[in-house]
Amino acid sequence: MSEAEARELTEASAASVETETSKNASAKTETAAETTLKTGGAVIFGRRWSDETLGFASALISAPCYSASLFCMRGLTEYSDVSSDWSLIVKEMTTVICVAPFIAIQWLRGRYRFPTAAVVALLLGAGFMCQFVGARPHFWSYAAIGLALATPLVQALQLIGTSAIGAFWLKEKVTKTKAAAILTLILAVSLLGLSQAGDGTGEIAGRQMRIGFGLFCVFCAALGYSTQMTMMRKALRDRTLDGKPDAVRTPTTLAMVTVTGVGAAIFATCLALDRGVGAFLAPPAACWGLALGAGVANMIGFYFQIEGIRRIYASKSTLVAASQTLVLSVLGIAFFGEPLNAAVVGGLALVAVGVGLAGFSK
Repeated sequence: MSEAEARELTEASAASVETETSKNASAKTETAAETTLKTGGAVIFGRRWSDETLGFASALISAPCYSASLFCMRGLTEYSDVSSDWSLIVKEMTTVICVAPFIAIQWLRGRYRFPTAAVVALLLGAGFMCQFVGARPHFWSYAAIGLALATPLVQALQLIGTSAIGAFWLKEKVTKTKAAAILTLILAVSLLGLSQAGDGTGEIAGRQMRIGFGLFCVFCAALGYSTQMTMMRKALRDRTLDGKPDAVRTPTTLAMVTVTGVGAAIFATCLALDRGVGAFLAPPAACWGLALGAGVANMIGFYFQIEGIRRIYASKSTLVAASQTLVLSVLGIAFFGEPLNAAVVGGLALVAVGVGLAGFSK
């Protein structure tokens, strides 16, 4: 064998070794990626957190944000000449105006992937149920029976509705721990509601028609929110219940814009038909401040709510969101002069226990 042939043989062997090494490295990389996809979670501050932990934390963060939003919306009911549709338009449009440009820029850069038509239809349906069936009656219930009574009643009915729909439609399990959390929180919100009935709503209680209307609004709001939560869970979850990854991950920003955009369109149409286009600029500056505050808080809370229901069961996310009752009760005591009695203290303690049980349920 000549020297040239020996050199060629050596180079060919080296190339073969490099190719095999590259294939092995690629295989290892693919295996690591597949493992990450199967295990889920994310690395934050140098540590991998499970989907369960991230979902629970996201849902927990969203609760005070929604509480702040609801508190601002309750303040708007004090202005009798301001349309509820106007308040809801500003709240929902805040998210659309802030998030839609990001989607447009990412789409123009070719970095935005839209999900299937079926997923978009689910998001549109969730938007309708949340806004028209849920948010609008919820706002009316504040004016009819007050913040302290309406909030716990909506939460209690929403807990039952979300768990039932999630169990039948998404086949989500209702474990013993989750059932205990549901029962604890229902007892908590009921106790908080009863604690206010004798003081803050005594005058309203004599007005049977108004009470009836308020309770009807509470039922509608709970039905709308329960259905919305389950539909969004169906559209957003990255894995099927057997652990397999879904084909397309629905962007959080798309879900935010779709749901709030549906609400803005519905409320803008209702306001234009009722009071004309000029009614949009009519409210005073104080109302704009409250409505924009509600919008910003709602946007932040919505983002974390989506990240929560993406990773955990819809019913469990709703259980965590029930801590809004805790926050709103404290705000009612501090700003609306609502009484602090034994029933309130007991109810708040039960909320803390229920949220803790929700964190340990599987």
